[in-house]
Amino acid sequence: MKTYRVEEMAGDQVVAYHVANAHAPWEAAQKVTGKDVLARRDEHFWVRVTDEGNRAIYKYAFRLDAPDCL
Repeated sequence: MKTYRVEEMAGDQVVAYHVANAHAPWEAAQKVTGKDVLARRDEHFWVRVTDEGNRAIYKYAFRLDAPDCL
């Protein structure tokens, strides 16, 4: 497992900071937030994950389920 720094973001502002051990960066984001994540586009609320070993940065957004429409 690798160690990741996981930052919950609102725009460019860090609103929460965590450290997590996981096999992949998206797993670290999900482990910390308790929510499913997808690759980020331009969402206001998002998660920045940094691999503490190689300093690679990954960006994720929270997965939002579509409302049930009948």
